[in-house]
Amino acid sequence: MREADINRIKRVLEGRDSELLLKTTELTSANKRVAEIEAELEMKSGENNRLRRSCTDMEQAMKDLYKSRKGQGSLNIELDSLKDDNERLLKLLKNTVEYADMEDN
Repeated sequence: MREADINRIKRVLEGRDSELLLKTTELTSANKRVAEIEAELEMKSGENNRLRRSCTDMEQAMKDLYKSRKGQGSLNIELDSLKDDNERLLKLLKNTVEYADMEDN
């Protein structure tokens, strides 16, 4: 009976040793995966920082572009100048043979 108990305990210990080996292997695998994920996270963090800097640069470029655009007053002056140019061109065209009969609209 003692011999049977010893053999049973040995089988239990062998089973637990096998489980421990399996769990150790799983833990090693999990640790490797964690290391891979941490490396990937570090890489993505760097990419994220690069994209944020790029976005900031683009926002600054957009602000500079808006600042460089003409104001409404200068646009009105340019529009008036173009209207005057058109009127002069129409007067010149009326003096030509091809457009002498052109009506004013």
